[in-house]
Amino acid sequence: MGAGTDRRAGTPLAGTLLGLASALAATDSVEDVALAVRDVLRKDLDATYTAVSLIDGPWLVTPALGQLDDDTEQRWLRLPLDADSPAHRVSRSGRPLVFEDLHRLVAMFPQTRDDMTRNGLRSGVVLPLLISGGFRIGALTLAWDRDRALTEDEGVLVTAVADATAQAARRAQLYRERRDVAHTLQAAMLPELPALPGLEVASRYLPWSTTDEQVGGDWYDAISLPDDGVLLVIGDVAGHDIEAAARMGRVRSMFRALAVDHPDEDPAALVSRLDHVLDTLGDATLATMVVVRLDPPGSPRMLRWTTAGHPPPLLVDATGRSTVLAEEPDLPLGVAPRRARHDHQRDWPTGGTLVLYTDGLVERRGRDVGDGIRILRAGLERTHAGPLQTVLGELVTEHVANSEDDCAVLAVRESTSRSAAVTSGCDRGHTHVAGSRTVHPS
Repeated sequence: MGAGTDRRAGTPLAGTLLGLASALAATDSVEDVALAVRDVLRKDLDATYTAVSLIDGPWLVTPALGQLDDDTEQRWLRLPLDADSPAHRVSRSGRPLVFEDLHRLVAMFPQTRDDMTRNGLRSGVVLPLLISGGFRIGALTLAWDRDRALTEDEGVLVTAVADATAQAARRAQLYRERRDVAHTLQAAMLPELPALPGLEVASRYLPWSTTDEQVGGDWYDAISLPDDGVLLVIGDVAGHDIEAAARMGRVRSMFRALAVDHPDEDPAALVSRLDHVLDTLGDATLATMVVVRLDPPGSPRMLRWTTAGHPPPLLVDATGRSTVLAEEPDLPLGVAPRRARHDHQRDWPTGGTLVLYTDGLVERRGRDVGDGIRILRAGLERTHAGPLQTVLGELVTEHVANSEDDCAVLAVRESTSRSAAVTSGCDRGHTHVAGSRTVHPS
């Protein structure tokens, strides 16, 4: 690429590439990749400006790294791929461009004169970012504030840097795509809770993931019944991946269909039907769940429930006294589909609150589940008088900080006014209000 006398010309190729590989190994976003490349090339090639530009559909996207004036970086942030600039041309053609002085650059791209002059850039090299098969994903730009020609060794170096950058950038793109798919899938699995006559209903879902790309098998649901009663459901399919979420989606959809088709059946019968359907279809899903049927408003009002290997619900009366609905649980789904299941029942207390949850709220390594339930119960008794979504927010904040599992919570409370509010959220630390409607109990 020409002879040069740069004082850094003797920088060992292996040392630079080793440092770059170490920096890129810690990246998981395109912005991180661009910053890592910038820092290495500033140190080893005295680069004044570096940029990683990636093709994104009809656009070329160049993350701003605070090297140029704000106006220039913001204009370059996202431009049509057919724009005529060095990075755009290289991204389209896959062929490098080298400019040893400002005159050569401006001769090929007259429109760049003002930006280059304003930012003090005079020379540079733009290399294609290529992945396996020669597939073009963008361009790597290096520029200097003086006239400069690369030595032969430096030419080898920047080519190797471009290769490493391309692989790291593509890995970051794939990670982002997986994460976006996972988040979209998880959001699609969470239901819009109905407005329920005479009840407030609220929910929280908090995924646990060290990589921010996993989804889980926890779910909840509330299904209005023709008699103005309600079915409340919470469950947990084993796993923390897209397959677990897909299985959870199938289980939830099957149960909703069965509940709508058999609205008069009690919880145990519905869960038995679900287990039979899964077995007949050869769906080897292992899942736990609790299903609760709450009678319509009126007196007396009954609560009927069945438990399939799941943590027991908590019931709190208007005075704050709590009860664990800890009858002997039946087996989880997918274990013994022909085994009989059992319903349990008790009176619904005036002004009562019912809380269903998954094991991520109470299980901790080195701690008995019973202790977790006792801690949860004490927290619920202490906070029960607050707004329902606030109560759930405090419960999950207090109990999920050190969790190693997903966590879902569903709660209903007998409304103290003639309205029923619906709130739900999916987050690791904040409550989001999904919607609010007013329903007058009959």
